[in-house]
Amino acid sequence: MPRPTRAELDAEIVEAAAELFTAQGYRGTSVQEIADRVGYSKTGLLHRFPSKERLLAATLIGPLTEFAALRATWGALPDGPERHRRASADLVDLALRHRSRLALLFNSGLPVLPGALAGVEGLDDLGDHRTETLAAFADADDLAGTIRAQLAVTGLVSTVAARQDVPDDVLRTPLLHAFRAACGISAHAVPNEGSAC
Repeated sequence: MPRPTRAELDAEIVEAAAELFTAQGYRGTSVQEIADRVGYSKTGLLHRFPSKERLLAATLIGPLTEFAALRATWGALPDGPERHRRASADLVDLALRHRSRLALLFNSGLPVLPGALAGVEGLDDLGDHRTETLAAFADADDLAGTIRAQLAVTGLVSTVAARQDVPDDVLRTPLLHAFRAACGISAHAVPNEGSAC
């Protein structure tokens, strides 16, 4: 049996860190617990990832990269019902692909540690990710619509994190319908003129 590559070992560590951060919180998870989960010594793990902050950063890079690409796609679409439907489907699919990691992105308690995370691409603009995601579902000057979108996004992330036992293909359709309903996005008709999402 071939030995795992460095990338495979790193991916295993990052996945374990993401699972523990999500289950126990960032502050409630120790480097030793992550090392124990993957069968490494703490020293061995810190050789690969020099700090807990770097582990946090590594858990977020994948979803942030995909998220940035989606935001660019949404930004290129004209505002309106089609953009809202496309963005809602894309966001639900992203949430399902990155259940544990996406919860970290929107968790209001996420410890963004500027010194430790400085220079990690994508992590210096977490606020922009949140703002631009909401903009895909609501006009910036529509407070009620923005609140609906924020509640819907938070609910989406919370739901996929809590429903780890439900397969993606079973969860996707009801999740998408519920998310669109929370935002006020009609699956077929053009939303009311006053609807934000």
